[in-house]
Amino acid sequence: MEQTDNILWLLKQAWYFALTTVNDSVSEHGVSTAQIGMLRQLATEPGLSGAELARRLLISPQGVQLALKELERRGLVERKQDPQHGRILQAFLTDRGREVAEAVVSDAIAAHHKVFGVLSKDEQKTLKELLGRVIEQGTGHKLHLDHIGDE
Repeated sequence: MEQTDNILWLLKQAWYFALTTVNDSVSEHGVSTAQIGMLRQLATEPGLSGAELARRLLISPQGVQLALKELERRGLVERKQDPQHGRILQAFLTDRGREVAEAVVSDAIAAHHKVFGVLSKDEQKTLKELLGRVIEQGTGHKLHLDHIGDE
């Protein structure tokens, strides 16, 4: 099998290009790609727990906790006890966190267009649908689509 016939190899190459493009575009904000996802999620749905963030972002609960601690240390996120379940901590963006999230999202949208601008809108939609099916089958979780670039 030629490498260019190997879907996993092509996905790895596309992922690397996308990851480095996003990292380069948001580097001035000092956030990681995992933290970008958390900022986006918390901007649209404040009060998510670490476990909810882990499921939505498809990363380990330990990874979420490390990222949340760093965002909290930087004053971008604050965590409060869930009023109904005292052992659960809910995460919320601070005012500074909302500012950073807005700037990061703007830069990430530009990176998204740089990576996927080579595809038509219909091709992008098809790619999202196909990859979504693979992800849902592989993880058993309903995919929470990130609509970056759909604006």
